[in-house]
Amino acid sequence: MKSIFRKILLLACSIVLIIIVVKWDLIRYGWQQGKGQFTIMYKAKPLEFYLGSSDYPDSLKQKIRLVQEVKFFAQTELGFESEGQYQKMFDQQGKELMWVVTAAYPYQLESYEWKFPILGKVAYKGFFIEKEALRLEQEMKTQGYDVRLRTASAWSTLGWLSDPLLSNVLTYDTGRLAELIFHELTHDKIFIKDSVDFNENLASFFGQEFTKMFFEHQKIKFKPAYESYLAQLQDRHHLNQFVREYLPKFDSMYERIDGFSTTEKENQKYYFFEKFRKELSQERFKSSKYAEFPSSQIEINNAYLLSFRRYSGHQQLLEQELKVQFNGDILKMLNFYQENFNSL
Repeated sequence: MKSIFRKILLLACSIVLIIIVVKWDLIRYGWQQGKGQFTIMYKAKPLEFYLGSSDYPDSLKQKIRLVQEVKFFAQTELGFESEGQYQKMFDQQGKELMWVVTAAYPYQLESYEWKFPILGKVAYKGFFIEKEALRLEQEMKTQGYDVRLRTASAWSTLGWLSDPLLSNVLTYDTGRLAELIFHELTHDKIFIKDSVDFNENLASFFGQEFTKMFFEHQKIKFKPAYESYLAQLQDRHHLNQFVREYLPKFDSMYERIDGFSTTEKENQKYYFFEKFRKELSQERFKSSKYAEFPSSQIEINNAYLLSFRRYSGHQQLLEQELKVQFNGDILKMLNFYQENFNSL
């Protein structure tokens, strides 16, 4: 009997060891992410600590109170169970905290996807360690992918845990900060497995609509901030539309050069991106946030273009859905998605 038990135990240990070896990168990544998140949560302090501190700037205290107002609005007007979220804040002391890597195939507008348990396929990979993000960026570039590395200002555990506020977001203007909170709270309520792009589009859409609702409820108090937000939103939609209309042109170009040599593909790709940049530079934006965007030195590649599809590619369809299927009732639309696509 003992001999059989030992064999079973040895077999079980062997299986576990094989899984660890085969899935080591995933286990290592999961450990890093878990450690990063829980370290931040552990070191985060209650918002009241900052509000009660005489050393903390009044301008930032106002932004903390704004977050509290947005949460209250989400609870009372939208029915979100957001009380447990953003009760604490981690002081970044002005430093970046998170980095996100996205990648795309070099000659087609298709994202590279990583696969994770429960979440399914995800088109981005986040890091709390910059050198790990840089390592993956270089690794993907070496393999020939178009890569984008950016910093991130928030993350969502999809309602599993109480997410802390990150202090750098307090430097955002009023509209952008309110939209960020609504965006992340939407992730807590709605998440569709293997549909990252649609999840982000939906959170962006609801985030914008709820921000406008929030400002409409307090027009007098937030009048200048609301006007500024609407101007930025108009410019954002202008930019999104410009890129969305260009994406099919990129698709056609990549289809046309499919049989070309790598050198010819690179030449055609370079020419087309230069054309894109030139036409973008001729676009005019009204708000100060977007006024200098066309002349900025942002690295534009397939991964960058796909970020527009990820966050705004379905916006027109969602607007049409709101109008036709829900008669313009955003709460009815929210309830539909909550009932049918609950967060994990």
